[in-house]
Amino acid sequence: MDFVAVIIETVSGAEVIGLIALMIANVLLSICAAVKNNAFSFRNLGDFIPKRLLPLVAYLLVAVLARVSGGWTAAVIAVYAGLVAMYGAGICAAVKSLTGVSIPNIFSEKS
Repeated sequence: MDFVAVIIETVSGAEVIGLIALMIANVLLSICAAVKNNAFSFRNLGDFIPKRLLPLVAYLLVAVLARVSGGWTAAVIAVYAGLVAMYGAGICAAVKSLTGVSIPNIFSEKS
């Protein structure tokens, strides 16, 4: 099994593309909400790497391990579901901040 081909197949999969789209939407909406509320700071932009990018890298590692060994399928599903929930909560919090729409706190991350 060619390890590079496994990595390329994993990275170009629909799951990863969907997670990247959710992450980008989350970050852009959060920036817009911070600008609207006069809370934007370039210093806070640095939080993007540990809070949003590293969990995606962890998913990629688990997904590659699952493709190579086959025994990590449950872990891939759990990490994927966690990332969708995390990015979705960030998007809900940003939409709530931007529009004032009444979204229950259980569906959005702490601000």
